[in-house]
Amino acid sequence: MLAAAFHFPVCRSEIQRLVPVGPDPRCVRGGVMSSAQGSARQVREAVDAAMVVDRAGWSGAARSAEVVELLAARERLDALVHAAVGEWDRDAAWALDGSVSPVAWLAHRTPVTRQDAATLVRSARHVARHEVTAKALGAGDISVAHVQVAARAVKHREDLYEQHEDVLLDAARALDPSAFRAAMAHWRRCADAVDDHDRAVKEITGSYLDIVSTFEGVGHLDGRLDAVSTATLVRVLDRMEPPDGFDGIAAPRTRAQRRADALVRLASGERPPPINLDITVDIDTLAGRPSPDLEHGCCEIAGSGPVSPAVAAMLACDAAIGRVMMRGRSEVLDVGRQTRMLNRAQRRALGIRDGGCVEPGCTAPAEWCDAHHIVHWTAHGPTNLANLELRCRRHHILQHQRDLQAALARRQE
Repeated sequence: MLAAAFHFPVCRSEIQRLVPVGPDPRCVRGGVMSSAQGSARQVREAVDAAMVVDRAGWSGAARSAEVVELLAARERLDALVHAAVGEWDRDAAWALDGSVSPVAWLAHRTPVTRQDAATLVRSARHVARHEVTAKALGAGDISVAHVQVAARAVKHREDLYEQHEDVLLDAARALDPSAFRAAMAHWRRCADAVDDHDRAVKEITGSYLDIVSTFEGVGHLDGRLDAVSTATLVRVLDRMEPPDGFDGIAAPRTRAQRRADALVRLASGERPPPINLDITVDIDTLAGRPSPDLEHGCCEIAGSGPVSPAVAAMLACDAAIGRVMMRGRSEVLDVGRQTRMLNRAQRRALGIRDGGCVEPGCTAPAEWCDAHHIVHWTAHGPTNLANLELRCRRHHILQHQRDLQAALARRQE
C-alpha cells in the first residue's frame, strides 16, 4: 500500500532485508565462512540493489518515506554492529593478527576514523557489559544514540550504572537523545556526589589555552575551560558582539567570527559588559541529598547546563554569580544576591594588605591570586575586605578542600 500510494518502487520488504534476522546456529568460529558472514553479504547486496533504483519522478512524499525507512534500517543495523563488535572485543579477536587495540584494528581495516572507532568500541563494550541495556537496544526500545550517551557518562561508574540501569533505561525510552544527555549529566553529578570535590579540582586545574602561530602569523587557538569559566566567557563575548543585521550588502558574520572579534576587543583593553550568571540548585543538593529527578540538573548554570556543585562553590569565590534555590521543578525557595566581584579599589586594598597569597610559605604575588571568600557566598558571606583574602589558585583549591573536610567532620559528629 505504501509503494502504491507514493509511487515507491523499493518496497518495505526490500529495505527490511538490510538487517538480517539473526545469526544462524551453524555459525562457527575461525576461518570458515559463517552464516553471519553470509548475512553481511546479503546486507551489502540489498544496499547495492537499492543504490541503482531509478528515483526519477518520485514525489516528495515517496522520497520522505524512503529516508525514514532507510534510517530505521540503519538504526537496526547499527544495533547489530554494536552487538557484534562487543562480542568481538570481548574475545579479543582483534589481537589475532597482532593489532595492539580494537580501535587500531578498526581504523586500519574498516572505513572508519580512529575517533569513530573509539566511540564504537566504547559503546559496544557498554552493551556487552550490561545485559538489560543490550536487550533494550536489540528490541529497538532505545537507540544507538542513547547507548553512546550512556557509555560516555558511565566511564568509571559502571557499578553504579548497574544499580540504576532500569531507571536510566526508562528515561532513555521516554526522552530523545539530546534530553537523555542532560538526564545522564545529572545522573553523573549525583553519582559523583561523594568524590565530587576531587573531580572538581581536576576540572578546574585542567584548564588551558594554547595559541599556535603559522609562518604567516595566523593564530590557531586550542583550549579547555571549566564550566563556570566557559559560561562566563561565552556570555561576555556574545554580549559584546551580538548578531549582525542584514543590510543586503555584506553577509552577516557567523557566531564564531563575532566571538573572535569580541576576544580581540577584550585583549585590546575594552571593558567587558556586565553579565549575570545564575546557578540554579535544588534544596536537596544544597543539603547533600542529590535530587532523584533525572530531567532537571541538581546544580546547573542557567542557560548553559549542569555543573558540579563543588566546581560552582570554588569558582564563585572570585566571580559574579547569583544563586536560585529550588524545591522540585518549579518552586523557587530563595533568590540569592548577585555575588559581586571586587571593584578596583577593593582589589588594590587587598593586594596592599595581603601582599600576595596568604598561605604560609607561598610567595605568589597578588596579581596571580584569587580573592577567596572566608565565609562563602552560599553561606551569605559578604564581599568586603574583612571576609576576603588572597590565595593563589593552588592554595585557593587547597582551602576549599580543608573547608570540605571540616564540613564532613561536622556532619559525622
